[in-house]
Amino acid sequence: MHYKLILLAISFSLIGRLSASTYVETERLKVGVVNAPPYLLSENGNLSGVCIELWRMVSDTMNISYDVVFYENHDSLLKDLRIGKIDLSICPYTATTERLRDFRLTIPFYISNMGIVSRAENHRPVLEILSHLFSWKVIRWVVLVLMIVSVFAFFLWLAERKANSLQFHPGPQGVLDGVWWAFVTMTTVGYGDKIPKSSAGKILAITWMFFAISLFFVTSGVISSELTLSKLQSRIHNSHDLTHCRVGAVANSGYAETLSRQEIALILFKNPQDGFHAVVSDSIDAFVYDLALLNYVVDRDNKGNDLVVIPSGLNLQYFSFLASRNNAALIDKINPALLSAIDDDQWEEILAHYGLNK
Repeated sequence: MHYKLILLAISFSLIGRLSASTYVETERLKVGVVNAPPYLLSENGNLSGVCIELWRMVSDTMNISYDVVFYENHDSLLKDLRIGKIDLSICPYTATTERLRDFRLTIPFYISNMGIVSRAENHRPVLEILSHLFSWKVIRWVVLVLMIVSVFAFFLWLAERKANSLQFHPGPQGVLDGVWWAFVTMTTVGYGDKIPKSSAGKILAITWMFFAISLFFVTSGVISSELTLSKLQSRIHNSHDLTHCRVGAVANSGYAETLSRQEIALILFKNPQDGFHAVVSDSIDAFVYDLALLNYVVDRDNKGNDLVVIPSGLNLQYFSFLASRNNAALIDKINPALLSAIDDDQWEEILAHYGLNK
């Protein structure tokens, strides 16, 4: 991902130099922000987050002063940026059709992925449990276990069929006796109705006892994982399921544009908070937004048992800072410092601190 950012950075920087007008430096820049964790967090007047940490690196390199202007929402911020009331927004914006028309973007500093948040299905109807209990994954594992048990049972019968014919009968019945003994031993029931007597049989029995313990616990784990999946599984499994659901997205976002091109009907919201509330209240089935932000909100609000965040694997979004369309020279001045910052080890540490280095 890092090399893609560097290539994009160089391209944007060259384009910016060709289109920039003369930049007249003001006394202090006015930098607009909106609370958008984990990129920008405002708590008790203190500003933190990925974007403010990055901007501090950039502003230190440029040796410029600035004032932070807080906004309640992105619409009011973009309106003031468009008319020049503020000089720059350090919110993580993607390149949409409207933004390319009205604003200037810096080089991208982070590549994000589209995520889907949906309610977890906490009920466990009998049919759902059975469907997971008899899933192809479980069936394949059970068949493998039967094959392993049958092999041990056959060799045990070969060892015991002469010296212990009363417990391990001749012919196919003796193999079934071995299978019975193997399952009783594996599950540690230990009825004691069949006991190997030959030396070879005892060696096989000891080998099987050690091996069967591990096999039993692995089998239990496979079945348990399937049942746990059925407990916390969302009705949405991937982006293809969105065509059959009530889907929400933030208006004028890159994610909304992508889903609209796929002809997915959308319910549009002004901000991610409204989208989250709609999912929780069952007004919509799924809300699509930045994966990192969705994970952050679910973890912060301890909603892991109620909501499921699903990586879509689609629609990579390249985040940039934003200036007004007439302020291309400011962007051209910021780009070299921004390129230097994202190529610094400190940037990797910032991403790791906020859990965005995955």
